Amino acid sequence: MASSSRRIMLGAFALMPALALAPMMAHAATPSASVAEQFITQTGKQMVSVVNGNDSTSQKAAALRQIVNQNVAVPQIGKFVLGRYWNIATPAQRTEYMGLFHQLLATNITTQIRAYKGVTFKVTGATASPEGEAVDTVISRPGEQPANVQWMVQTVGGAPKIVDVIVEGTSLRVTERSDYSAVINDHGGQVDALLSAMKQQVARARAAG
Repeated sequence: MASSSRRIMLGAFALMPALALAPMMAHAATPSASVAEQFITQTGKQMVSVVNGNDSTSQKAAALRQIVNQNVAVPQIGKFVLGRYWNIATPAQRTEYMGLFHQLLATNITTQIRAYKGVTFKVTGATASPEGEAVDTVISRPGEQPANVQWMVQTVGGAPKIVDVIVEGTSLRVTERSDYSAVINDHGGQVDALLSAMKQQVARARAAG
């Protein structure tokens, strides 16, 4: 999880971590291009304002977590990332997993704030896809090459929500699902092994912050 593209993907959320998509998003629909573009524009402005503001790191982290909880379909992404193991997990494991998934997103946001100081965010268009309306943006930071980031938007519960972030062609949720599946597979299909690894990741991220 230390690659440059992974850091960009996690940072993309900070500017705001074998199931088929259709069953998972049964109550979702695709918004119009104009609605999706406006949603991402507004979300981006809110996030950039927080990141580039003068509040303390803890205040920024709290503000960003609120924005993410309001605009990102975290439960849907979390279920997708666990993949086929969602059906294997016990109710208690599912509850613990979703709690850890939220914590990891929150801690990743916190650790990425300093790196994204001075960020700019520009929406460049939107394209319909089978998985939702794909809104194209360019994210720039001082001293870094601009990153092409695509935000997949669906209507969830009557409101537009981000269901994936794609950086330079790489999907965050697909990459995370591959990583999580590898951990479980390496430990004989035990979901508890993933939960233990997630707890360790939360602890490391908090220590680094």
